[in-house]
Amino acid sequence: MDKEGEILLKPGQQIKPYVPNEVVHQLVKKLYNLEVISIKELNSYDDKNFHITVKSDALLPDIHDACPHGYVLKVLNSLDSKAYNLIDAQNEMMLYLAKMGLPCPRPVKNVDCKCMSLEHLKDAQNQPAGQYIVRLLSFVPGRILFSVPYTKELFFQVGELVAKTDLALRGFKHDGLKGVDRIWNLIAVPKLVDFVYVIQDEQKHSLSMEVIDNFKSNVLPLLEELESGPIHGDFNEQNILVKADNEEPEKYFISGMLDFGDVHSSYYLFDIAIAICYMMIECKSMDILDAPGHVLAGYNRVRPIPPKEFQLFKDCISARFSQSLVLGAYSYSQNPDPYLLTTSQRGWQCLQTLWECPKDELYNRWQGIIKQLY
Repeated sequence: MDKEGEILLKPGQQIKPYVPNEVVHQLVKKLYNLEVISIKELNSYDDKNFHITVKSDALLPDIHDACPHGYVLKVLNSLDSKAYNLIDAQNEMMLYLAKMGLPCPRPVKNVDCKCMSLEHLKDAQNQPAGQYIVRLLSFVPGRILFSVPYTKELFFQVGELVAKTDLALRGFKHDGLKGVDRIWNLIAVPKLVDFVYVIQDEQKHSLSMEVIDNFKSNVLPLLEELESGPIHGDFNEQNILVKADNEEPEKYFISGMLDFGDVHSSYYLFDIAIAICYMMIECKSMDILDAPGHVLAGYNRVRPIPPKEFQLFKDCISARFSQSLVLGAYSYSQNPDPYLLTTSQRGWQCLQTLWECPKDELYNRWQGIIKQLY
């Protein structure tokens, strides 16, 4: 981290920690007095996350932290582990939103009554690898949105969730959110030029550069006119939870949110544009160009969208597609985990379809859906 808040990934940099199961057992016992009885590794780009169940909660440092559904042990990557104040902001934000009635994980206090600690870990060759932030979160039950059929109703609820979170966070303050500079922030899209070399296909490479240049010329100059505040920053299909309706089990409703690893102070436009990008990728139940309209309708119901923001949605959604596709390909080149290519399976075609559609046609389409629903 070159300066306070700057957590920029550099090409060729290896940041994911090495955490075999035996280390999970050791960390949980040492830090939380808990005996692990089952471990399931969860998907993650740069961190190591494990859903664990334990023999008994009785020895937790704070029994009020007990969770009947188990816990998630998070070992952060080497870059984020240097941003202690930012991670503290993430912890405080989860507690804040939980108190506001928005279901999300809660940090669990360790034996020192803290929500995280710095631990020395080793690499796969049993050599010292540095210090990594370790924390334990309550496990929030539910199915990830990705695992159920997408519907117009779910997209509408996704929009509502993003808007409710944005509005709730207007009252959240923490110094750790100031000046956070990381490659996954949407405002960092111009920095993708350092990573786009991994896209070998000439047409895809050209499309990525066109989207990046467009963001620089059409979005960046207008940002000072837009509303901003603390945002979640990564409402994707893996970070939104759903539950089945008790009366109609084939129907689902949004029940919670996960992963506060990308929180920062930014523009509300970016938060909803990011969510729309990921809703479009796996949308098979409707025309993908209609999907944004249903998300925007839900968002607009809670937080009316200013006209200045509406005019930038195509630019920002496309920018997130490019960002996710380029960084996913880069991460895969460093660590060939199939999860890192989730976006690419349909993402390139989605981006191409969105990019080729004229703005006026898109906005008339989306405005029509919003007016139809409200």
